[in-house]
Amino acid sequence: MKYLKLILLLLLSNFTNGQNKERVLADFSTVVVFDNFSTGANRWEQKNTESEQFIISENKYSISRLKPDYFSVALAKDIGEYSDFELVTKIEAEKVKSNKNAGGGVIIKAQKDGSGALIIEINAKKQYRIKLLKNGVFTPLFHTKNGGWEKSKHLKKGENELKIRTKGNEFDIYFNGKFERSFIETSFAKGRQGFYVNGNSRIKAGLFLLKANEISELKQNPIDSKTTGNDQTYTELVKVFKDKIDKQNQEIERLTEELNICKTNLTIDTTSASKVKELNKDNVELKSKVAQLETELQQAQKRLTYLESMKEDIEKQTDGDLVLSLTELLSKEKEKNKALKAENDALKKEVGELRRRGN
Repeated sequence: MKYLKLILLLLLSNFTNGQNKERVLADFSTVVVFDNFSTGANRWEQKNTESEQFIISENKYSISRLKPDYFSVALAKDIGEYSDFELVTKIEAEKVKSNKNAGGGVIIKAQKDGSGALIIEINAKKQYRIKLLKNGVFTPLFHTKNGGWEKSKHLKKGENELKIRTKGNEFDIYFNGKFERSFIETSFAKGRQGFYVNGNSRIKAGLFLLKANEISELKQNPIDSKTTGNDQTYTELVKVFKDKIDKQNQEIERLTEELNICKTNLTIDTTSASKVKELNKDNVELKSKVAQLETELQQAQKRLTYLESMKEDIEKQTDGDLVLSLTELLSKEKEKNKALKAENDALKKEVGELRRRGN
């Protein structure tokens, strides 16, 4: 009994620690598929019925299950079965009033005969769920409370990045680049990949990136010896085509990165344009003030000319006190005129600076 307790304790310890550390350390360096839904490719089904809507639009693949019963699945048509791979996708699970747990995600290792698959899904409440579909029955792999949904600190509102890495029977799950958990599931060795959505639910996918290990996948999908025989030319030709495909995928990734940089620069340019617009507005206001000051200056100059004329006339008279008073008044007007000129010059200088900054 003592040894049995010790064995159970060790098993429990391994299970608990196992889900909190990465298990899959393989290097998946070969890009099998990079799809950002920029075109309506034949890879994904598109349809519009009473129960389902699958639509590619504005670089998004929208998958909706319009009825509460059953679920909907969209599998990539041109991608075969894989056992070891890394799948990265970006998904937004939308809120649905009629279903508080509306959600969806990815379906992996789906069997050709429809007998089962693994499903990793998220909802709009920052929760996720991993469940097994086997012979028409769904089974949550972890907690059975709350339908198997679990809270994750790595999920956020809106679009989330899901990454699944698997080798053999081991799986690692990441949300938005952060490791969430690992687990072991032995039901299916390999299968197809795609998207899954619950009843009365809708998701939007913005990316589907599948990577595999070139060597391991060649072993899993060997070239038919009956077809090739010992023909080295055929083997070399296959290798040439595969190299070209790999280079093309690398070029796609490079162009995608450049596109993201251009989008960032566009945001910066937009900010600069807003600043220029604001400066132009200030410039217009200052121009209006300059025009007003110039009018006031002209009026002051006219009055100064008039007063100087009066001074000359009065100085010819004999009343000295009146002459002094008018002289003092004339001096004040000159000082006021001088101040208006200085303010006008300062505003013209500020307008010039705004014009220079606007350009």
